[in-house]
Amino acid sequence: MRNYELTPDGISSFLANLKCGNAKHAYYRAIRAFINWLVRNDYLKENPLKKIDPPKSSKPILPSLTTEQVNYLIDRVDTLRDKTIISLLADSGMRLSEIANIKASDIDWQSCTITI
Repeated sequence: MRNYELTPDGISSFLANLKCGNAKHAYYRAIRAFINWLVRNDYLKENPLKKIDPPKSSKPILPSLTTEQVNYLIDRVDTLRDKTIISLLADSGMRLSEIANIKASDIDWQSCTITI
């Protein structure tokens, strides 16, 4: 087991050597709570974390529907309105709230575009 100093360099080195991906942020939060306690109780004069940026958590990319899945959904709905909503969600990346707020004046039939 390796020892790390409670310094900005030691903490950065510890976090860099972790092989746990997004869990690094959980370690950082635990270290931050411990150091805050040390500073509050006068065991440390300065907070070494002030010189360290917290590790960034990667945001997972959610899976999207395949073309076959979108076509399956479109084939299963009865109205043109529902088919249009599914198509807009799948093809444009619009949010449901954006689709719900579309007005007739937002649609340009000449260029086949919708202003969001």
